[in-house]
Amino acid sequence: MDFDTIPSPLPYNYITIKVTQSRINKGLLAIPVALVDRFPEKKTNIQILFDDNKQFVQRNYTPYGSSSRECRIGGMKQFFEINKIKNGDEIVIQFIDKGLYRILAESKFKHLIEKSESEFDTSKTEDIAAERIKSISQIANVANKDVITSEFLRLSESELKTRKIHGKSPSRARETAPPSVRRLLSEIYKGKCQITGFGFLKKNGEPYFEIHHIKRELGNHLKNLLVLCPNAHAQYEYAKLKEYFDKEGWLRRVLFNDDQYHVRQFIDNISQKFTKEVHIQKDS
Repeated sequence: MDFDTIPSPLPYNYITIKVTQSRINKGLLAIPVALVDRFPEKKTNIQILFDDNKQFVQRNYTPYGSSSRECRIGGMKQFFEINKIKNGDEIVIQFIDKGLYRILAESKFKHLIEKSESEFDTSKTEDIAAERIKSISQIANVANKDVITSEFLRLSESELKTRKIHGKSPSRARETAPPSVRRLLSEIYKGKCQITGFGFLKKNGEPYFEIHHIKRELGNHLKNLLVLCPNAHAQYEYAKLKEYFDKEGWLRRVLFNDDQYHVRQFIDNISQKFTKEVHIQKDS
């Protein structure tokens, strides 16, 4: 067996095994040598979550040292049939904990992630948005903070569209952002102003911050939003202002009455390129 590392189609890292017809016919999943350290050393039963099921089931695992000369998970026939797995399809494998695994058809994995992202984007409240983040973390098998980073990157790379503006500019008290976006920005900046660094907690212990739309016509795109303290927000609207953007469209510096401030941007903390590790079975 060998494996290739390619760009991930999702803002998450994951591992797949490309199955062959012979393994499908035998109802087993061969485990690549590169992954055997994450499996038991002896023949035993392991606990597996299939697809998005919540209940673990037992399947027999055979290590490399057996007579088969191959690490394999048996009892996969029903999974292959339900998911209509065919030769060359890829199976996502996740390592939940010691002895606990999740196995999904890659098509279903992508569908579950994209469905959850859509539900996150349309969250009615910030609390619901927070629950959606947890849901994505379980599907992708990553921490909540990693979901926040991934979803920020996904939204920041979306198309920057111009919206039609009608009437006079609303006051900043009425200008808002979707609950999903506000939740992301709250988790990332913790209420600290991107310009001054100032922030404070409300009586309920939550951080207070205001969201400013840099250009009304660009709407709620992340490149067009700033987390601000009230003082900076007021200066942004009433002081003499100059703005400096980079070539990617991120605001980098502002001048309030000739006083210069650098703008903190979370995108600078994201250096990871998401990959998919594809393990290829050799037919037997």
